[in-house]
Amino acid sequence: MQESSSRKRAVPPSPSFRFLLDENVSNNLGRLLITKGHDVVTVQELNKRGTKNSELMELARLKNRILISYDKDFIYFKHEIDNFLIIIDIHPLIDENVLPIFEKCLKSLNFKDLKDKFIILKKDNIIYKEKS
Repeated sequence: MQESSSRKRAVPPSPSFRFLLDENVSNNLGRLLITKGHDVVTVQELNKRGTKNSELMELARLKNRILISYDKDFIYFKHEIDNFLIIIDIHPLIDENVLPIFEKCLKSLNFKDLKDKFIILKKDNIIYKEKS
């Protein structure tokens, strides 16, 4: 007996995240995220170029987005519990290095992990750092 199409188990959609890309982040990373089904907005699209880091964090928080930046100054930033951040610290900082590592990070990214920590993405590992 064949199973009817209405009784077949649906494949759950992959988790989708909402990202805000800092102005220093490659457009190619944005395109990669979009092709993976994520919602991406850039600082440039919001006309926020040159915005202070504290204002970017607040903007990401208000828009419920994960901020992605190459700016390591965010490591020493005062993080609120509802700020979500991924810092990319890969050298050399070129798409050929960043994109495959970020794609791997996406597969293991859990929103719950970002509640108490932020991510520093390195060439050889993903560091979950406690928010200060």
